[in-house]
Amino acid sequence: MRYASVMYLNPGCENEYKKRHDELWPELAEHLMQQGLENYYIHFDQKTNCLFASFDADQLDTQALAAHPVMQRWWEYMADIMQTKASSFEPVADPLREMFCFNLMTSERKRVVAVLDIGKTNIKICLMDSQSGALLHIAKTTNQVLDQPPYPHVNEALIWQWIQTTFRELSQQFEVNSIAITTHGATIACLSENKLAMPILDYEYQAIEELKEEYRQIRPLYSETYSPHLPLGLNLGAQLYWLQNKYPDSFSMVDSLLLYPQYWGYKFTGVKVSEVTSLGCHTDLWNPTSCQYSSLCDEQNWHHLFPDLLETGAKLGTILPELAEALGLPLNCVIFNGIHDSNASLVPYLGQPREKLTVISSGTWTVLATINGELDSLCEKKDMLANVDAFGRATPTMRFMGGREWEALRTSHPACSEDISFILEHGVMAMPSFAEGGGPFKERNGYIIDRDIELTEEQRSALADIYVALMTDYCLDEMDSSETVIVEGAFSNNAHFLTLLASMRVNNEIYASRDVTGTSGGAALLSNKGLKLKGRLSLVTQDVQLRPLLNLYRQQWRDLLKTKYH
Repeated sequence: MRYASVMYLNPGCENEYKKRHDELWPELAEHLMQQGLENYYIHFDQKTNCLFASFDADQLDTQALAAHPVMQRWWEYMADIMQTKASSFEPVADPLREMFCFNLMTSERKRVVAVLDIGKTNIKICLMDSQSGALLHIAKTTNQVLDQPPYPHVNEALIWQWIQTTFRELSQQFEVNSIAITTHGATIACLSENKLAMPILDYEYQAIEELKEEYRQIRPLYSETYSPHLPLGLNLGAQLYWLQNKYPDSFSMVDSLLLYPQYWGYKFTGVKVSEVTSLGCHTDLWNPTSCQYSSLCDEQNWHHLFPDLLETGAKLGTILPELAEALGLPLNCVIFNGIHDSNASLVPYLGQPREKLTVISSGTWTVLATINGELDSLCEKKDMLANVDAFGRATPTMRFMGGREWEALRTSHPACSEDISFILEHGVMAMPSFAEGGGPFKERNGYIIDRDIELTEEQRSALADIYVALMTDYCLDEMDSSETVIVEGAFSNNAHFLTLLASMRVNNEIYASRDVTGTSGGAALLSNKGLKLKGRLSLVTQDVQLRPLLNLYRQQWRDLLKTKYH
């Protein structure tokens, strides 16, 4: 069904209206797509200042569309340049009556690039126009660990079932010419005779710690791998050592080890390869300066289990014929060699003519990486490491579980600027850390200095925004960071986080990426170099009035770090 309406723009605001829509918030785009909106067009009449909007949607729930918090925030954001209803920020939108329709035909399937994006929290399939790179569709589901014997593990069968069902549905409307793959790290598949020899271990399984002291004695020196010693199974070598010792019979049957992006590539093509960005992500398995496997791989006789290396983003092969037929995909659909997700966020900037550039990728993890940065500032005790970019170069990196900590601290009620000011004025502080797994304070239990104040729901969300901004600021100071800093992912649309970070770092230019594709876009761009993806960046404005109070608060927080954590 097609919907059409007319809205009313304030005089002289057409350029600002266009600019704001060019920088459409990623979560708003996702909300619109989840509600089933397609073919959304808005046209402007200069003579009347009228905006004519039309879109297609089947079974549209207009109340759910309007009631979502991101829709409400967008309307408030646009209210200063549009006519709105008297009782709210909702724009006046008068419905239009259809008077004529000519030559209505079912269009041919649109040619698209698909990106399979498997994160620790969510799994997505993103479709981008093969020519323009425009994001056309997102299918999304939750990623959940299967807590069943022999140990908590990836629900591989359910993920594969969802992938197949989703592609089968999408193929009715889109022609998928290629598939790029990006996944979270610290995950590996152990295969025997082309099948899983054992379930894919969840890297957050506590029992991996049982053999950590033994493993510590054999793991390579930090100076060799630039991999810090991490808890649980975040060092991939620790996982392999645990599996090898706890399940020796099963492990002895393993004839190949596939990193997580490469496992899903194998499922599509039957081709086994290895790849450097996942090998070089705090695994203990890779020497990033010599670009070869670490001494641990040789000593444990794991080296021969890894297939040959293939360039990141190179053509892996075409989809298996029987799978193509089952999913309705073309027989010549190309699958590209996958990439570790944090490294995918760097791809749009790898060719930039800068001496160095710091990019912050935010999701479950907040990962700060400096392209062309120096490794000299890296410190193992602070959980700093050398990642490996898509070109195989060592990249200084620091990270913490920002997304998970933010979720632990916040509530469902978003903060406003008054709530931010309240937290700063009263000195309520969150001290790290609030998630197990990694970061410069991974061995500390987080706590809140509440000053005997019972915070409102909104103030607790403000505290979460301030905390992740402080942690990001701290990490930028500890590593070799650049004057220009780009924020990608979830936090790129957190206005409080961005303003706080920019206001604390007056010597930096902080940019927020407005590219709604994020990590998926980086994977697509690497694998399909003809795409015209252009990441839109917005310079974040500092809050000059807030800065004195924020700087005092920041110094007090830093002083507490020194006294409590060192």
